[in-house]
Amino acid sequence: MLGEDARKIDWKSTAKTGKPHVKLYFEEKEINVVVCALLSGSLLFGDKKLSLIEICSSLGYSTLKLSNKLTPVIVSDTMLVMKGSKKLQSVEHFIQEIEKIELYKKSVDLTHINLKLKQKSMVILVGDFLGEVDLSLLSSRHEVFVIIIRDSFEENPSILGEGEFIDPVSGEVAEFYFGKSARESYAKKYKENDEKLYKHLHHLGISYMKIIADKRDNHV
Repeated sequence: MLGEDARKIDWKSTAKTGKPHVKLYFEEKEINVVVCALLSGSLLFGDKKLSLIEICSSLGYSTLKLSNKLTPVIVSDTMLVMKGSKKLQSVEHFIQEIEKIELYKKSVDLTHINLKLKQKSMVILVGDFLGEVDLSLLSSRHEVFVIIIRDSFEENPSILGEGEFIDPVSGEVAEFYFGKSARESYAKKYKENDEKLYKHLHHLGISYMKIIADKRDNHV
């Protein structure tokens, strides 16, 4: 108590107990939560786009329920940073903007994401994270969390035989035989992509969650 500011003393409690009591004050700070939807053509596979919309919607409403500010961001071949708000309409507007975007032939460059925000924020990135990723700059300025959306067939495809395959990112069409060797080659590249991604996230201390869109199974 020696040297304590007299204004902080709880005189009522002190008088009742005969022992000095001091009031402690904890400042509640509003958090700016940035929900960032990463929209690429690869989300057209299975239910990944639908899952992304559901997740972004849930995150948005949860943010507002906790009395924090929501800043919606959409990243595709361009970036849209919407105005931060604590109104429910901001979530509805966010989802409407996501649904308006045609994903075919869209790609996301995850090697140079730099959100120019005025304050340090909690940034939640939602996407399928297929391809090169570098979140070093973003994580050095903000608290980053990653939600990875995948499809079970995409993760473990069956042998399809001969057919026509379309790349939803580049739009290229190719005919080839997806047999055992092609499946093994695909699985190897897919595994290498994820191992590299997880290593990068661990190195930066970024927490992540993996969601299988058609099963809703979560893996942290």
